[in-house]
Amino acid sequence: MDIPTDITKVKELLDKAHNVLIVTHENPTDDSMGSTLALYLGLTSLGKKVTVACPDPMTVALSNYVGANKVVSELSKKNFVISLDYVEGSIEKVSYNIEGATFNLVIEPRPGFDSFNQDKVHFSHANAAADCIFAVDTIHLGGLKKLYEDDKDLYAGKPIINVDRHPNNALYGQINLVNSQASTTAEVVAQLLSGIGAQLTVDIATNILNALHGATNMFQGANVTARVFELAAVCVKAGGKRFGAKPAVSEEVPSGERVTLDMPKTETVSPLRVASPAAPADWLKPKIFKSSNLL
Repeated sequence: MDIPTDITKVKELLDKAHNVLIVTHENPTDDSMGSTLALYLGLTSLGKKVTVACPDPMTVALSNYVGANKVVSELSKKNFVISLDYVEGSIEKVSYNIEGATFNLVIEPRPGFDSFNQDKVHFSHANAAADCIFAVDTIHLGGLKKLYEDDKDLYAGKPIINVDRHPNNALYGQINLVNSQASTTAEVVAQLLSGIGAQLTVDIATNILNALHGATNMFQGANVTARVFELAAVCVKAGGKRFGAKPAVSEEVPSGERVTLDMPKTETVSPLRVASPAAPADWLKPKIFKSSNLL
C-alpha cells in the first residue's frame, strides 16, 4: 500500500469527475460521520456536486457535524429508463418530438428487422449518475445495507475509493486508501484532503476534530497515538471547535465593564500542511527523543 501514490490516483480521478457519491456504513459513529462530512465539505469546495448517504438516519448525537442536514438515507431514483429488447443492427434511427404535453420517443427499425412493439419495451428507474464513489470507514460493501443492496449495478459500474483504517477491510475499491496504522478514519481523510488540494476550513477542521475526539473516547482510548494529537492541534489552529465547548471566556474587571477575551485569530490552512513556526513541515515524521545525561 502506497497512500501518497494512491492519493495521486484519486486526484486524477477527481479531475475528470463532476458528480460524486460519498457513502458510509449503518449505525454511524463519530469517526464515520465526522470523516464523511469532512470529505463532503472538501469535495464541495473543489466544485464537485456531492451526494452523501448513510443507510441509517442521523441521530441527535451526530447532528452537530457540519453538513449533517445533507445526509440522505436513500438514494433517490430520479432517472426514468426505457429499455428495448435489442438485436445488433436492428435500429436505423432514434429521434424524439414533443406534441403539446406529450413527449414522443421515435425508434425506426432498420429494413429487414422486425418492428418494435410494447412486448419489447421495459421501464425502470435508476439513480442519478455518479462519476465515482467514496466509501468511508466501511469494512465491506455489505455494511452499506440498502444503499448497496438496492443498486448493486451502480457500485459495479463506477470506480470506488475505499477510505478506511480497519485492518480487516476487504479492500474492495479500485483505489484503497486503507491505513491500518491510523487510530481513526478521520486521519486518513485529512491526509486525502491535503493531497487533493482542499483547504482546511473552520468547518472541515471542526468535523475532523470532533471525529477524533469521539473515536478516541476524548483522547483517552488505547488507540490514541501522537499523530491523533498532532492532527487535533492542526484542526484547533485552523479554528476547529469542540461541540459543546464553552464560548470565549468573559471576566469582571474593576470598572464594572465586561470584557470578552478574544480567541486567537485563525486562517484557512491546508490539512497536514500548516506553515507556521509552531508546526514545522516535517511534523508528521516520527520523532526520536533522547533522554538527558543530567539524570
